[in-house]
Amino acid sequence: MIRTDRELLAELARLNTDVVALAMRIMDDSVTADEQYAFADRLIAMAAQLQVRASKPWLVVEGDVVAASDYGNGTAKHRER
Repeated sequence: MIRTDRELLAELARLNTDVVALAMRIMDDSVTADEQYAFADRLIAMAAQLQVRASKPWLVVEGDVVAASDYGNGTAKHRER
């Protein structure tokens, strides 16, 4: 896994943790509209990052970054599992 993927997963984990507290505060009616908008902005930013990541034409195979097209045609080194 490359560093940017680890960072993306870490931010996704933070969002996952933070959404529970926000949902509880929404149910208690103790969250402001600004806080909800700020969280929505974080979700939108995460969606954009995931969209960019999904459009990358490469994969990580056994720690090596390879082009997705190389992986499918057998030119990348990989093992079948």
